[in-house]
Amino acid sequence: MAYLLEATNIFKSFGGLEVLKGVNLSLEEGKIYALIGPNGAGKTTLLNILNGLEKPDSGKIFFHGKEITSLSPENRAKMGIARTFQLLEIFTELSLLENVMVALFAKKPWGMLKSLFLGEFGNPREGEIKSQALTYLEEVGLGSKAKELAKNLPAGEQKLLEIARALALEPRLLLLDEPAAGLNHRETRFLGEVLKRLNEKHGLTILLIEHDMELVMNISFRITVLNFGEVLAEGPPAEIQRDPEVIKAYLGEEL
Repeated sequence: MAYLLEATNIFKSFGGLEVLKGVNLSLEEGKIYALIGPNGAGKTTLLNILNGLEKPDSGKIFFHGKEITSLSPENRAKMGIARTFQLLEIFTELSLLENVMVALFAKKPWGMLKSLFLGEFGNPREGEIKSQALTYLEEVGLGSKAKELAKNLPAGEQKLLEIARALALEPRLLLLDEPAAGLNHRETRFLGEVLKRLNEKHGLTILLIEHDMELVMNISFRITVLNFGEVLAEGPPAEIQRDPEVIKAYLGEEL
């Protein structure tokens, strides 16, 4: 089977501490995957390696059949890998629309800085860019708030704005780091609906790190469980829920 992304035999250490120990991960295109495990299991380090923020000590990363192990995050983004972070990366003093427009301009050869500082928002394509930005906001349910300042949004909607900005990069793979962190139950349920809609409507492949097990079990095609830097289990949600080793190491009485 040809996978959209493959990580093979990934090892990573920091200061003599092995964080990842021979991790393998394979993602089919057009599916939603979850990466779960206790704090310190190596989940965020693995995500950092997948999008190029960290380099593995050994092992390889392939995207659509091409090895990308040595590529920068910028080059991986150009290939179609977008990432959101546990700590929000939005521009709080800009409107929602402007936040997404910045992401759209960042795709241009001259990049985001010229867009911000050399008056790019006033160019003849501004109307087209605004229309595209509004479309991405509508995709995540924020179209009616396009002119509001990002700093005035509640936490759940700020997370959705970050996803809209990532969508502006037109990714094939979206990496999400704890998108439901800090959200209430209603916000988390709506987030799950948005992710499922993006997956079903656009065939977007999604990999998320998440601790909210209701969200994970409701939207995931397959789940990978990390424990002390190793893959403890991998499979569909129903199988993971019943796995005695996963229950012992992580799920406990949650489910």
